[in-house]
Amino acid sequence: MKKLLTLLVLSFTMTLPTYAAQSLDKVVAVINDEVITSSELNHSIEMVKLQISQQNIAAPSDDILKKQVLDQLINKHLQLQLAKQAGIKVTDSDLNKTIGNIAKQNNVSTATLYERLAEDGMDVSEYKREIRDQIAIHKIQQQEIVNRVGVSPDEISSFIRSQTWQTKAPNEYHLEDILIPLSDTPNANEIANAKSQAQSVANELKQGSTVDTVTKTASNNKQEVQGGDLGWRGLSEIPSAFAELVSRMNPKEVAGPIQTSNGFHVIRLAEVRAAGKPQAAPSRKEVEEMLLQKKYEEAIQTWLSKLRAQAFIVTDVTKKHALA
Repeated sequence: MKKLLTLLVLSFTMTLPTYAAQSLDKVVAVINDEVITSSELNHSIEMVKLQISQQNIAAPSDDILKKQVLDQLINKHLQLQLAKQAGIKVTDSDLNKTIGNIAKQNNVSTATLYERLAEDGMDVSEYKREIRDQIAIHKIQQQEIVNRVGVSPDEISSFIRSQTWQTKAPNEYHLEDILIPLSDTPNANEIANAKSQAQSVANELKQGSTVDTVTKTASNNKQEVQGGDLGWRGLSEIPSAFAELVSRMNPKEVAGPIQTSNGFHVIRLAEVRAAGKPQAAPSRKEVEEMLLQKKYEEAIQTWLSKLRAQAFIVTDVTKKHALA
């Protein structure tokens, strides 16, 4: 039920009997006029751990996992706030159709899907609310982004001719990424400072420091850094700003600073592995769909960075924080 669990990662339970207790929880983040409590965060972390264990993949450290899940929750709150402001509605028909599709993808009936949720200790009404939230987020993403993304015939031809596709066998790359973010409209001084900090990060990694150590040190020094372990990705799943560079890198190699629309990246290629048999050249339609998907995902990340830069976000109720 991996597809089902993917949609449950950010699910949380706040039933009426426990609301009074949760209202006394430590507030771990403020997003404009909303809060995230420690109970909400801890429950989401447990959901992610459940997904990781069922997929038999290595889990990050507790500190990194906590930061990643909190980032996801902040992004979720921001997008739902924007969807509400835009007047986006999710009808019962939308909800039922989506849940029906999830059940179909998992080769079960809707009734069986609900039974399995109950077996896993998940409340069906809360599951429906989470799916409703995900639909609203998808709608606001479509509204804000989809018309801005396109692929030209020249881009398709260039990709087919490029080394990106002409490999003897497809590889997967285990990447680590640290981002020194920029504001929506950075001045020359901000750009210079961010680039300098990114160069320092690159030097530390080249000298043997780990990504975890670098990000913790930066956080302790109240420096804005984002990112971490990106896991295993095919070349087509890697941001276009890195893809060609990564294809030429050797394991353990560090590259950067790499400037993108949201800041300066420093990447480290941890490992490379063969992902399967050699593939035939793709059709133009396949390439177009692949490039559109990649551009769409990159546009979402840039859009989220801007949302966070424009929002009032406080984490640990001590400092303003704009992670992406």
